[in-house]
Amino acid sequence: MNYKQALLLASVAMTSLSPQAQAQAQASSEGVSEPTSDIIVSARRRDESLQDVPQTVNAVSSDTIQKLRINNASDIAQIVPGLTIEGGSSGSGGFGASSGMRGVPTFLNSNASPVVQFYLNDAPTGRGPEVTQSLFDIGQIEVLKGPQGTLRGRSAPTGAITITSRRPDLDEVGGFVNLSGSTRGNINAQAAVNVPLIAGVLALRVAGAVDHNEGNGVTSANLRADPYVKSESLRATLRFEPSADFNATVMYQRLWRDTRSFLQVIGNGNGTNGPVITAKDRLGITDGPSESSSALDFVVGQAELRFGGQKLSYVGSYRNGRSTGRTPQDVANVLPGIEYYQFTSTPAEEVSQELRLSSEERIADIFDYTLGVFYDRETSHPTVNGVASFLTGAFGRPGAPIVGAPLDRYTLNTVIGIAPVVTEKSVFGSVTAHLGENTELSAGGRYIDFKRRDRYTLGLQGGFNALNNPTGGFVPCAGLGALSPQLAGAVASPVYTGVCDLPIPSQTLQNVDRSTKFTPFLYNVSLSHKFSPDFMVYGNVGSAFRSAGPQIGLTSLTTCCTQVGGPSLASIDDLIFHGQEDSTTYELGFKSTFFDRRVRLNVSVFKQTFDNFFFLTQATRYLSVTTNLAGANVSSSEFTADAKAKVKGIDVEAGFQITPRWNLDLGFSWSKAQLDDALIPCNDGNFDGVVDTIVPTTQAFVNAGVIVARCRSSESISRTPRWNLTAQSEYSAPISDAMDGFLRGNFVYYPDNPNSSQGVVIDKYSLLNLFAGVRSSDNAWEISLFANNVLNTQQVLSINPVAPVSSGNAAVAFARPASGYQQIAYTPRREFGLLVRYAFGAR
Repeated sequence: MNYKQALLLASVAMTSLSPQAQAQAQASSEGVSEPTSDIIVSARRRDESLQDVPQTVNAVSSDTIQKLRINNASDIAQIVPGLTIEGGSSGSGGFGASSGMRGVPTFLNSNASPVVQFYLNDAPTGRGPEVTQSLFDIGQIEVLKGPQGTLRGRSAPTGAITITSRRPDLDEVGGFVNLSGSTRGNINAQAAVNVPLIAGVLALRVAGAVDHNEGNGVTSANLRADPYVKSESLRATLRFEPSADFNATVMYQRLWRDTRSFLQVIGNGNGTNGPVITAKDRLGITDGPSESSSALDFVVGQAELRFGGQKLSYVGSYRNGRSTGRTPQDVANVLPGIEYYQFTSTPAEEVSQELRLSSEERIADIFDYTLGVFYDRETSHPTVNGVASFLTGAFGRPGAPIVGAPLDRYTLNTVIGIAPVVTEKSVFGSVTAHLGENTELSAGGRYIDFKRRDRYTLGLQGGFNALNNPTGGFVPCAGLGALSPQLAGAVASPVYTGVCDLPIPSQTLQNVDRSTKFTPFLYNVSLSHKFSPDFMVYGNVGSAFRSAGPQIGLTSLTTCCTQVGGPSLASIDDLIFHGQEDSTTYELGFKSTFFDRRVRLNVSVFKQTFDNFFFLTQATRYLSVTTNLAGANVSSSEFTADAKAKVKGIDVEAGFQITPRWNLDLGFSWSKAQLDDALIPCNDGNFDGVVDTIVPTTQAFVNAGVIVARCRSSESISRTPRWNLTAQSEYSAPISDAMDGFLRGNFVYYPDNPNSSQGVVIDKYSLLNLFAGVRSSDNAWEISLFANNVLNTQQVLSINPVAPVSSGNAAVAFARPASGYQQIAYTPRREFGLLVRYAFGAR
């Protein structure tokens, strides 16, 4: 064991804080342990103890969120094992469409709905991460593992994450201010104020946050510009409770966000595009940054009416957002000092409504029930505009290209328009039978009427190809068509003397308007039994459903080639248009407490099977045919295959109240997620069904009768390690009657990872964050120093084995060799900072 490992283990042993919403027990006498308070969750749409819920639930309290500086979504994955939030770091910060759970990812480029659904105040937040990119004034976060959708909103095969903002207090004025800053330019300010407008009846809570940081800290070797992430958020919540039988809450949230970032690379370069770069340099090579700007409005209304032992609940939401961005396309820096971009614009809108009737008093002292209807409609209209190809003349006179800004006249641009409309209507219900005091049987189902319409266009804007006048000007450009039909339409170049421009007309490569409808029935059945008040055993089985839109960006014919007089090749329509994904999950577990509830141990094992799992392949060679076989070429693309898959794993959560002033929480998650002998696209150059490195010719594809080769596979579907471990703890000691000192920490460990990068095993690594400071005995204020990644762990997390290639064939125009770099992801930097927190009244 080296010194870093020894220091790490010692630090974990001497620090402590509960991430699972565990309240600190108050000390009655020094050195005497007291039981911890119950953790109350609403995983089953009713408030109940975490230890009574027959499924795996991780809860993160408001207190934990503040103490561990959980300002963005990626931080949640550091305290909840088995959760991955890719793209949810300080660079993006949100629960993205590529989040995953229990080893099952959502592949961002698969155009599929996420495997994990997200909710803010019980309203679905859609596919995008914007709503949750800034976490502030949060009451509780619950991570629900296992299939969701029977009782809550939209179906998800691996879990759901619910976020509840703090509700206004009807009786007391109060608020808080949190300020923190770090040595890495991170400035975070959060504040809230609570005001009763009519005592006991009507109250308003206003909260806001400002979070400015340097993202992942990656700069460019070829541009003097700093990265940044700038978020500002505002939330107003109005609560109305005129009687004990009726209450209503309306929340409005606004988020503004601007980012600038660079792709990090490593390598020696090719001598023209940049210096030798190591991972520790945290450098990119582009001459311009990726930049984005977004704004989002989100409104949620909730109401409850109690009558005759029943409760009628309503949740409605409206989300409207728009984001724009530009991304550099000269990723290999073929044109030093010059940059060209892809531009995106994404307006999106979502409306959801849910009406639910449930029992508050048991029917016949045995049954609880929930019945409801749900409606959700999500629309968006992204547009993408970028370089498809640089034509002759883009970089100077024909035959004499020079490095400089490309001319638009001699550039073909790709224009993509996407307009999906997803509508979901469902009816759901659940009945729980309490068979005596200790046994509970529950069954629920949801019938879904799901429709999606995918409209998608892919086209090329017209341009001009420059060529020297073959007659030396004897025949004007306009007359060259008489000499050769291929020169028809030529015009004199307005840029270069003695040069003719051949027009290339605009064309539509794909025009898809496809509607699909699915009517799945989801179910969940659970049985639990308490052998004692401190020990419960349970089992459950549940199903889930997902859909996916068509693959975007493939310019080839998908059925070929009898329509152009060629042979019939096996269609790849099944890789472009997808059916419904179905999954079933089985879970067994127990929940227990020991030693007067000072020790908590919850364990579950699970197995999950998928039909038509939306699996995204690695870059795979295929026969690209745009018009006929004569113009075909071998290209490469990722494909989404509908594949059989299987998952098995275990979740463990343990909590220890060692003394009234020292507690420790541990989390462990292991899963093995893999294809189940699935037939997927593969690189198989001799078409014998076995992956190889042979590069096939166009004729080889024709002889094999396929557009893409396919192989049987049982490879991993996960991109993360099979397991990870988390630990959090805090130790406090009185300094005076009014003040305590404390030391707390957060630790996460990841083993070797063979899944994140093709042909590369990522080494094991760990991250440790520490906090030390003083606070008031009533927890009203705190001043602390913190260190993130205190051991300065520096580890490559993923590496792309394929060297970056600039779009538009720029390297061909200048005969550049391969870039000599590879794109990577890297651990966050070590940083030190100061946190000041003050709260008063109703916090």
